[in-house]
Amino acid sequence: MVSELDKPEIYRRILESLQTGIYLVDNDQKILFWNEGGERITGHLRQDVLGRFCVDDLLGNRDGHDSFAADAADAIAAVLRDGKPVAINVSLCHTEGHRVLVRLRAVAIRDSHGKVIGAAESFEESLSVSSWDRRQGKLAVFGCIDEESGVFNREYLLFQLRENLSTFNRYRIPFSVLCIQVDQIDHFQSAHGIRAVDAIQHAVAQTLGNSLRPTDLLGRLSERTFLAVLTECKANEIESVAKRLTKMVSYTEIKWWGDKVSVTASFGGYCFGGGRHG
Repeated sequence: MVSELDKPEIYRRILESLQTGIYLVDNDQKILFWNEGGERITGHLRQDVLGRFCVDDLLGNRDGHDSFAADAADAIAAVLRDGKPVAINVSLCHTEGHRVLVRLRAVAIRDSHGKVIGAAESFEESLSVSSWDRRQGKLAVFGCIDEESGVFNREYLLFQLRENLSTFNRYRIPFSVLCIQVDQIDHFQSAHGIRAVDAIQHAVAQTLGNSLRPTDLLGRLSERTFLAVLTECKANEIESVAKRLTKMVSYTEIKWWGDKVSVTASFGGYCFGGGRHG
C-alpha cells in the first residue's frame, strides 16, 4: 500500500506552502517554480514570475554591502556553471519599491547522470528584517506607527530618543542619530504628484527600516525627514552606517504610471558621546 507521503504531489504542495521563499530555475535562469514564501517576502505573485528570467532584474539584487556578492543572478549563474552550492546576503526588490535584505542559498539540480540541469534557491529575511516586522506589527495597535510611511511616528520616536538620552546621561553609553531626507522631493512632486511622493517616502522608509539592526529605531520626524536612532553606535561608526544606508536607498525604486522612479537621500549624523557627521 502506497502511503500518501510517498506521492510526489505531496512534496510539491509542501514546497508551495512554505513561508521561506523557494524558487527553481533552468539552465537559462528561467523561473519554473515560485512558492507562497516568495510571494510573501517580495510581493511578486507566482503568475507574474513564472517563465521570467532572473536576469530581467525581476528580483533586484543589490545588497548594499561591499563585502558580499552584489548580484543574485551572478550567484545562481555560478551554481549552474560550477555545480557548487552558494550562500550570500542580497537585497531583493519588493513590488512596493523598497529593498528586503535576505539570506539566499542556491544548490544545483542534477539529472540521473549528474549533469546540472537547473538550480534551486531558498531565501528568508535577515534577522533584522523579521525583527523589524514583528516589532512594527506589535506596536501598531498602540498608535506608535506613522500610517503613511509605516515607521514609528514622531511622538514615539521622540519618546525613545529621550529614553536613549536618559541612559546616556546615567551610564555614558554612546549612541548616534542619523537625520535622513529624500533628495529632490519638490521635483518628484512637480513631475509625478503628491501620491508619488507618498509612495517614494514609504519605499525609502521601509528600505531604511529593513537595513537597520534590530536594536536600532527609525521614525518619521517631520513630513520630509526621518530619524534613525542607532544604539551603541560610536562617532567613528556613523559614516560607514550612513554610506551603507545611502547605497541601499539608491537601489530603491517605485513604478509609477509605467515609469521607474529611483531616489537618493542625504544624511546628517551626530553621536552622543562625541562626533558629528554630514
